[in-house]
Amino acid sequence: MPQNIFAGGTPDKKTFYRQLATLLSSGFSLSSALGNLEHNTPGILENVVSSFRKNIAESKTLAEAMEVFSPEIFSSFETGVVEAGEASGNLPESMARLAEYFEFSSGIRNKLIAGLTYPVVLLHLAVLIPAVPVLFLKGFGAFLVRVLPFLAFLYIFFFTAVFLYRYSGRVGYLAEKRDRIIFDIPWLGKFLQKMDIIRFLKSFTTLYIAGVGIVRAVELAGGTVGNAYMKNDIRQSVPLLKEGKKLSDIFAGKSWMPSVVHDMLKTGEVSGSMDETLDRVAGYLKEEADVAVEQFVKLLPVAVYLIVAAYIGYIVISFYARYFQMLNSF
Repeated sequence: MPQNIFAGGTPDKKTFYRQLATLLSSGFSLSSALGNLEHNTPGILENVVSSFRKNIAESKTLAEAMEVFSPEIFSSFETGVVEAGEASGNLPESMARLAEYFEFSSGIRNKLIAGLTYPVVLLHLAVLIPAVPVLFLKGFGAFLVRVLPFLAFLYIFFFTAVFLYRYSGRVGYLAEKRDRIIFDIPWLGKFLQKMDIIRFLKSFTTLYIAGVGIVRAVELAGGTVGNAYMKNDIRQSVPLLKEGKKLSDIFAGKSWMPSVVHDMLKTGEVSGSMDETLDRVAGYLKEEADVAVEQFVKLLPVAVYLIVAAYIGYIVISFYARYFQMLNSF
């Protein structure tokens, strides 16, 4: 099994696709462009690019070369975009589209990580700082006795939730029920739903503009969605598309589809300018993603503040309860 060179996330992918798009647009042949990347990329990535060059020399397409590392490194979504680009003769543009997609994904992830860092640190400080006097007055053992129960509760809760989420994901019907429940969680559910909608539509836009047929584009884009409920809903739309139904008509019945995006798609179908319409959809989605992430990173600290306030209130009440208990004992 090939080792995932992109295990750290999308930054390596966006760089890889951007560099390849730049070289191809500058007039380099695919073999020459890969040769340039091979000599300027370290470690395992160099081996992958070298494998690409060998496959290209054997008259295989880049999409076929990527299939060797699928799905561990390259998803069917990526190979679909590359395959369409090679078939249409627009491989440089397809590479640029993939670079834009991963730049978009990386940007959202980095904003979320930056927004989550402060609340997580604050939550830990709220547990540790009130117990500092105990550290100096009674020693390190008493300090641990004070802070460990609360921290243990937090970590056990977190890892249990992660375990149950991953375990339920292995069973189809459990995953769908789990994700439907997640969608109903106030605030968090709406945010996660919006992120999945944006991921699907961004993937679909990238595939369609690259030249992938509408049925295949919906099928591959649905595979990028993390929510099992939404993924299954999209999968059930594929047979209807094959029967000749319009995309806007199918999406009209989806409760999760934003009405403004549905209206844009319908306009594109009527006007015959779907490519231009999808470009506008992509711009709209980027703005929506930025707003959703900004709202999330603003509201999350408020939730943490409330948890911290409740914890401090518990400490204060416990202190005075013991104090009055001591007074009454005299």
